[in-house]
Amino acid sequence: MFETLLLIRRDEGFIVNTVCRNLEQKAYTVLESSFDRDEIAKVKERAAVIIVYADEDLEDVSNALLYLKEVCVDENRQIIVLGNSYEFDEVKKFISGEYIAELIERPINIDDLVNAITSILDEQSMQQRKRCILVVDDDTTYLRTIRGWLKDSYRVGMANSGMQALTWLAGNTPDLILLDYDMPVTDGPQVLKMIHGEPGSSDIPVMFLTGRSDKKSIMKVLSLKPAGYLLKSIDRNTLLETLDNYFLDQMMKDSE
Repeated sequence: MFETLLLIRRDEGFIVNTVCRNLEQKAYTVLESSFDRDEIAKVKERAAVIIVYADEDLEDVSNALLYLKEVCVDENRQIIVLGNSYEFDEVKKFISGEYIAELIERPINIDDLVNAITSILDEQSMQQRKRCILVVDDDTTYLRTIRGWLKDSYRVGMANSGMQALTWLAGNTPDLILLDYDMPVTDGPQVLKMIHGEPGSSDIPVMFLTGRSDKKSIMKVLSLKPAGYLLKSIDRNTLLETLDNYFLDQMMKDSE
């Protein structure tokens, strides 16, 4: 097992210490953090599961909870909340229920907590077996729309600029990149050249997902040999069908 957990709590106390000790006895590694955005940001990547120990007054830690919401949305993660029904409702003011995997009520039953952790880890394991797509677009609303369309079938990474995409690619290797054409500072064609110019990402296929349909733009992009050119007017079902067919074709080619 030996998975690492992050327990976010206001203060250390008897109950928190007991929870940590019980989890460690189950062979988990437990990291602890206060409700501090910067402190959470430093350790969250090391944790497979995030657990929030709630209390009655959460207004003064709203920044941390809103940051956790961003983490859940951007990284497709879920959290476990320890508390009571009232505190659960308070947490939901900041983090929507879809990102809360489980509410474990006090007094905390360690077996219920372990079962919730196991469920999240199993789901993450299933996610890891899915193909990964990086979506690059400076419109964050559109980014999250596309992520919502794809997340049930694919693992989805998001970047809102070319530089953010390159930073993401430094630590990840997607199976496909969906790239916007028009972006400030560095546009899509320039980003594609940069991606293909890096040894670690030169072989990653790139499809343009853009509002441009004029011949000049299309010809400019086709000279860069993208894997495809999709218009932003595409609907959810057509996009999924296009991506599914693309990966099916790749599988057929790989098996030849």
